[in-house]
Amino acid sequence: MAAEKTSPRDNMLWAVGLLVLLAGVVGFFHFAGEVMTLFRVLGLLVALGVALAIVGQTERGRGMFSFLRETDVERRKVVWPNRQETLQTTLMVLVITVIVAILLFLMDTLFGWIVRRLIGVSGGS
Repeated sequence: MAAEKTSPRDNMLWAVGLLVLLAGVVGFFHFAGEVMTLFRVLGLLVALGVALAIVGQTERGRGMFSFLRETDVERRKVVWPNRQETLQTTLMVLVITVIVAILLFLMDTLFGWIVRRLIGVSGGS
């Protein structure tokens, strides 16, 4: 994959976006004792939104947001199981889990019995 060349404008926008985000994080912790947590969180979210808007103006940022839109389109195409299918699948998983647990218990008991007989320890079973 060839290295992408970024323009100086894009580099500057990324730097400004990161600085805005950093300012939001610093402000969140700086005003910890003075401002209610709700307002600090809102300020941090605003800083994040501004930083994303700035970064969204770059070539990579537009590509990232385009990818997210395409991902949402694909997510909407997923066919989710109905209630009956979900219950049947859950029941099958539970039954198989119980069967495997019983088999593992029986194998453990058998191997424990064999090992006790081989080393000559009389077990309590």
